[in-house]
Amino acid sequence: MIAVDTNIIIRLAMRDDEMQYQKVVALLKEQTFYISRTVQLETEWVLRSRYKRSTKEIADFFALMLKKKQIICENEQALLNALYCYRLGADFADALHLTNTQNLDFYTFDERFCKKAIAEGFVSQVIICN
Repeated sequence: MIAVDTNIIIRLAMRDDEMQYQKVVALLKEQTFYISRTVQLETEWVLRSRYKRSTKEIADFFALMLKKKQIICENEQALLNALYCYRLGADFADALHLTNTQNLDFYTFDERFCKKAIAEGFVSQVIICN
């Protein structure tokens, strides 16, 4: 297993540099990729800000990665839960922060923090500090 940087995952997602894409595909045939939380976070940011991908496209890409046996994401259940919140309109970073808290109460001043996920009862440990 090898840990990979965001640029490796972006090549896989975007195939915008054919030579680098082919290198990533070849490497993936030989190795299992480990994607840390920080790479997950940066990948979403790059896909959204630089490549202008929609929430659905980004969430679908992450979901596809999670189905690949040769790709392991750090704390996969937290990522799945974050993707659910993200699809409901939560900021991806906020969703990751929340779903990686190990069920501790999560305090914030952000009144918009994962609002729909909280309303649906998907997460309950968020306390808005007023």
